Amino acid sequence: MRKVNYIKPLQPYMVLVSENYQRVDENRLGISHCYQMDLSQNMDSEVDAVPDGCIDLVFCIDDGKVSTSIGGTVLKAKHWELGHGGTCFGIRFMPGSGVMPKELSPDMLVNQDIEIDGNIFGDNLVEKLSEQENMSRRAEIFMNVYETLIHDNEETGLKKRIEEYIRNRVCQNAGQINMSELAQETGYSECYLRRVFKEYNGISPKQFAQYIRFQNLLTILKNSDTSNENLALDCGYYDEAHMMKEFRNYAGMTIEKYKKIITPKKDLL
Repeated sequence: MRKVNYIKPLQPYMVLVSENYQRVDENRLGISHCYQMDLSQNMDSEVDAVPDGCIDLVFCIDDGKVSTSIGGTVLKAKHWELGHGGTCFGIRFMPGSGVMPKELSPDMLVNQDIEIDGNIFGDNLVEKLSEQENMSRRAEIFMNVYETLIHDNEETGLKKRIEEYIRNRVCQNAGQINMSELAQETGYSECYLRRVFKEYNGISPKQFAQYIRFQNLLTILKNSDTSNENLALDCGYYDEAHMMKEFRNYAGMTIEKYKKIITPKKDLL
């Protein structure tokens, strides 16, 4: 699979409210990273997901019982049902990447979490994952079976190359590129580019660019203390008011409140 530049997708509330959060960065086979955390009995009522353009595959393990779900990007800050206890092991796929169950399409996963049979990704995979105590070992087991699966299903046609080009250009520019530029660069109409991109991602290139711009903002907030005025300018918003409105919609809170709550766990984000 060709490498696509991408801002590391953050789901900050998962990190902030969970216990024993761990992450293994992969950056290969269309996977950003694997993660694991312990779920308290009431944690599911406290976690929100934010837009990132990604698909997450999640195995919730509780007393030997495993439930598996797959879900796409949310459209704005939204409650994320992760489980009611036990351990959660997840895989975050890069946008436009990942082999999905044949009965599902990317648009069906947008803003949704659907329960599936986890063994479709590998024979007895659920049992193998549930038997492990070590998060790194779970990641190794999944990546080994997934490598075979994705090589057997990798798509290399023209439409996929177009989708990858759009995605790469949006990410390279941190969301600051428009459809007319992409149409000029590719020689295809804006309408065709939108249709191809949505086929693989379930969302339009414009939505994706907005989510990447937001994710870039999250990364900057984690690493610096830039003024809101400069943040808006650097991240490509019309002005500070535009940035604040979009951030509240996507993060579910103001930038000031967000900066305050992430301070104790910045190193984990």
